This record gives sequence, structure tokens and C-alpha cells, in this order.
Amino acid sequence: MDITNFQDHHVEVLGIATAIERRLDPASVTTDPGAVSADVVKLFGKFSVHLAIEDKALYPRLAQAADPELRRMAQRFQEEMGGLTQRFDAYRKAWPGPLAIGKDPARFVAETRAILTELRNRIGREDAALYPLAAKAA
Repeated sequence: MDITNFQDHHVEVLGIATAIERRLDPASVTTDPGAVSADVVKLFGKFSVHLAIEDKALYPRLAQAADPELRRMAQRFQEEMGGLTQRFDAYRKAWPGPLAIGKDPARFVAETRAILTELRNRIGREDAALYPLAAKAA
């Protein structure tokens, strides 16, 4: 199984997250909430596509793998994905655009940092645990 495209997508998502983090201070967000809002929309768009592809393509394939550890790990990551997707949806509803962000930039910065940490942790765990096993099973 070629998992390179999934890992490449992780690199792209993390690059967008890093760009957002560089701009996350309440003063900058207050000055131009539209710019950071556009980056956040881009990030979650990319990550949502990635999650959908993993959910529809990667995890079902891994569920059929011969290695029981790989099957268990893929199931765990797929289950975890549901909670993460709900968390992202709640974040997007709380911060639908520049007007909402401009009303409370300090809270936006704090919540964005928290969700970016969750995103980085999730990607890091998958890169470290799931993909090496999947590559070995290929």
C-alpha cells in the first residue's frame, strides 16, 4: 500500500498550521482578522479532505490487513478521527469568519493554538505509529 500521499498531505497541513501559528497574537489578529481567517479556512479545508480520504480509502484497506496490530491501530485512529472531526466542527462554528474573530481575538488565539496542538499531536501519532506499520505490511 502506498501511503506516501497521506504523509505528503500531512506535511502540507502542518505547513499551513505553522503559517497560522506565526500570525497568532491578539494584536495582529485584531488588525487583520480576515487574513488569519482565510488561513484557518484553508487549513481546515485541507485537513477535512485528508480526513475524508483516510476514512474512505486508507482505514478500510488497513482493516483488511493481515497484521492484527495494524488492523487494531487503524481502527483506533479511525475512531479517534470521529472525535477530532467533532472538535473541528465546533471550532469552525465558534469562529465562522473575521467578524467573530475580531470580537474576541484573545480567545480566538487561545482556541486556535489549542486546536493546532491537537492537530499536530494527531498527525504526529499517526506518522509515528500507523504509517510505519502500514509501510511494513505493504
